[in-house]
Amino acid sequence: MKQSWVSKIFLYVKRKVKNFSYRNTFVFLVCLALSSFLWLLISLEKRYTSKISVPVSYVEFPKDKQLSGLLPQKFDLTVDAYGYTLLSYKLRLAFSPVVINVSELVDNAFDRGNRFKYIFYTVVHKEEIEKQISSEIRILSIKPDSLIFNFSKIISKNIKVKPNLNLSFENQYSLMYEPITSPDSILVSGQKNLMDTLKFVSTNVRTYSKLSHSVEEKVALKSVPGLKMQVKEVNLTISVEQNTEVSFEVPIQIINKPPNIILKTFPGKVKVSCRIGLSKYKKLDYSSFRAFINYEKISLQEPRLPVSFENLTNVVLSVNYTPKEVEYIIEHEK
Repeated sequence: MKQSWVSKIFLYVKRKVKNFSYRNTFVFLVCLALSSFLWLLISLEKRYTSKISVPVSYVEFPKDKQLSGLLPQKFDLTVDAYGYTLLSYKLRLAFSPVVINVSELVDNAFDRGNRFKYIFYTVVHKEEIEKQISSEIRILSIKPDSLIFNFSKIISKNIKVKPNLNLSFENQYSLMYEPITSPDSILVSGQKNLMDTLKFVSTNVRTYSKLSHSVEEKVALKSVPGLKMQVKEVNLTISVEQNTEVSFEVPIQIINKPPNIILKTFPGKVKVSCRIGLSKYKKLDYSSFRAFINYEKISLQEPRLPVSFENLTNVVLSVNYTPKEVEYIIEHEK
């Protein structure tokens, strides 16, 4: 098998080194390194065709539109350039990102009508891209050959903020009011199809255990993909108060009774016990509840009647009443 030229050179150098003294060997190696360096310089002065990748940066998007989909983050180029230019790229000593000003491209096109799609043909803008990369590089081809900008119209409106909380309380403590945020609504911007279905934005989930005092602090809003919020956090207020037990006696009413009938119940009242926050104590009295018997449901075979009960207020935390059934007598008016 014939020896390659590299093998021949290796054997030649090996024989020479055996015959040289250490001094001659050093001189030989220096000359070899110098000749290799000169050969490299000569090679770098030649032009080559090569493939390189250049990062792309997109700036100045239209303010009233939102991009749908992803754009490529690099251009794959086939270029013609001097060897030293390509070497500097390979060593990552050159080439900043190609900057594409999106607003300059699409604004004029969109102004001509209700258009929300623009196609950027890279080959048409080859000279502009060359200027940004290097004056010493000539682009032969670009991939991708086009960039597609799909936009959706952006609308803005105020959306209610909803606290997302897990709460538990110490014994005898409860909420004074529903938790609130300040502001209670914020300006949100996004694509119309998203905004049409958006009812509220929520805070990040927060857990407060065994509360016995009020809380005021800042909480972050939960981000929603595709939406831009005016603020990223709001002030949360959780008002906590002590509660107490309250009792009332409520008269039992008779409904649907014929006019010539007298119905008496024993007892004639029910005792109502409820738990309520101290701040709402004065808002409550016996008229906040209703106890009644429906005459139409009386069965002569049953000696006792069920008592129906209604809570006419929303300020109590819990309520109970007794008795659930009463005895009765029916009399006819003379």
